[in-house]
Amino acid sequence: MESGMKYRAIFLFIIAIIVTAPFSVAADKGEANTVADHGVDIFTDYDFDYDLGFLWLDKVAVANFKLQESNTPDVYIASLSAKTVGLAAKLTGNRQQRYVSMMQLMPDGSFRSMRHTSQKFKNGIDRTKVYLFNYDKREVTYQYFKNNKHISEEVIEIEGGGTPGDILTIFFNLVAGAYGPLEVGAHYEVSAFDRDGLGTIQIDFLPSAQRPKKHFFAEELLMCKVVVDQEVFDTKDGVIYIGYNEKRRPDRGVVTDIIGMGDVRGVMK
Repeated sequence: MESGMKYRAIFLFIIAIIVTAPFSVAADKGEANTVADHGVDIFTDYDFDYDLGFLWLDKVAVANFKLQESNTPDVYIASLSAKTVGLAAKLTGNRQQRYVSMMQLMPDGSFRSMRHTSQKFKNGIDRTKVYLFNYDKREVTYQYFKNNKHISEEVIEIEGGGTPGDILTIFFNLVAGAYGPLEVGAHYEVSAFDRDGLGTIQIDFLPSAQRPKKHFFAEELLMCKVVVDQEVFDTKDGVIYIGYNEKRRPDRGVVTDIIGMGDVRGVMK
């Protein structure tokens, strides 16, 4: 059970790095980074690979993240796939996970969630969760499948007047500037939707004086601190640090103090 908790945290770490990655950042602090200015053009050739490790192990899991156009105008598909490798694969029953979001490009250049699928494969068992967003009715239909068999379904009310999104849609809205400019000193609290309803992700872009892990994060990297619920990663404080290179791509990151593991690190290939 302890091993399963560790590798669950590793997979969630992949999402943490990706969901806070500012691919396009305003060059000057005073420059506006509006959604309408960028739209989806900033995501041309968006296809990244990652290695994750902990302790002395540099590669216990790999992941791929990409954005593609669909055959329907103004509809895009974001996907994140991950799997354990080597000994880690044997210890986790060849665990694989895949997240896919269908998103509608809105007139202002932001994305709106249409459908989100979470698929997990372990020990020959396929478990899939599907979220169907209906903004006219202000509800989300949740469906659960096991080995392609429909197990359950429920309708969840969308509370409040905002437009909640799945975790991948939130990522693309963040980098497109939907929540504001991405720069040192910026602070954002973003609402994320899952089966339990709305949750909050806190995001801060750190000044030099607050940089952590200086032996791991080079000085030229743009640093971001993300705070999530402690139970999500089984951590003591729910803190994740991510460093971005000169192209504003997520170069490396650390989830701090995972219970039973210590720090977990990730590096883009």
